[in-house]
Amino acid sequence: ASAAPEPSPSPTPAPFTNPLTGEAVEEDISMFRPFGVMINNLPPSLPQRGISNAEILYEIPAEGGVTRMLALFTDISDIESIGTVRSIRPYYAQIAFGYDAIIIHAGGSEAAYSLLRSTGWDHIDGVRETYAAAPFARDPDRIHNGLEHSLFADGAKLMEAIDEKGFELEHEDGEFDYGLSFAEDASAQCTDEAEFAKITFNSYKSMSFDYNAEDGLYYANQYDGEYIDENTGEQVSYTNLLFLHTDIKVIDGYGRLEVRTTGEGDGYFVNGGKYTEIRWERADEYSPFHYYLPDGSELSLGVGHSYVGIMGDDYAAGIS
Repeated sequence: ASAAPEPSPSPTPAPFTNPLTGEAVEEDISMFRPFGVMINNLPPSLPQRGISNAEILYEIPAEGGVTRMLALFTDISDIESIGTVRSIRPYYAQIAFGYDAIIIHAGGSEAAYSLLRSTGWDHIDGVRETYAAAPFARDPDRIHNGLEHSLFADGAKLMEAIDEKGFELEHEDGEFDYGLSFAEDASAQCTDEAEFAKITFNSYKSMSFDYNAEDGLYYANQYDGEYIDENTGEQVSYTNLLFLHTDIKVIDGYGRLEVRTTGEGDGYFVNGGKYTEIRWERADEYSPFHYYLPDGSELSLGVGHSYVGIMGDDYAAGIS
């Protein structure tokens, strides 16, 4: 009789987790600072590049009824093109502070520059500074849409520019609390169906998501079409959706906004075809967001990428 086949060994699980997603990784990356990149989201700047690599994507209104993204990455070194990169406002910077992130932007409001100067925050700027590595370049095929819609960054060259500036790549204490916890079945915390979710920022701009039960992901749509990453050619998707209410007000003649990113507010968490109401809290601009369920217990995110939309108290989410 032939010998019974040897049982194949079970794969050894990866010993570490990505602190922004809860996903298993082969090496400990918890001590490394993430990167926060300002991304243009006007129709002439689309499709964007590199956003599907961002573990967390914040979408927040900017002046003029548009939104911009703050894309957070644990690693940008192998992303050949990220963008288009656009200018920063104080509230995007303040969110990046809460992750101890190195900021990458192309210009900014005077208030944002003042904040970056006064804090001494590490940032790479594609407008007012130059670097030997030349990490920013304009795509000639995009310039006809407007110069401000044509600037892309090269991840490897950004890392060279960061090295050139002497920025620390690791958190000061070797670790950092991002305020996030993860669960394999985060939808167990939710109470109502969410096959579709939509966040409305104003009369001009919304982002909607369709749930795919086969892979457990929410596929994003905006401007009457799919939200595409040109690097992959594929629709961008998320495991977690967080829609947060806060105070937003116009502060100058240009229509620039003040967006409150600290204190507390209400919102919604969407995961696994279901949703629940939540509360968010943030102690100060150097602290992470914390999320809580209606009973006061801490929310756990699903393992995977997250979208965070921040809207004014006078706008709504539609979930069904």
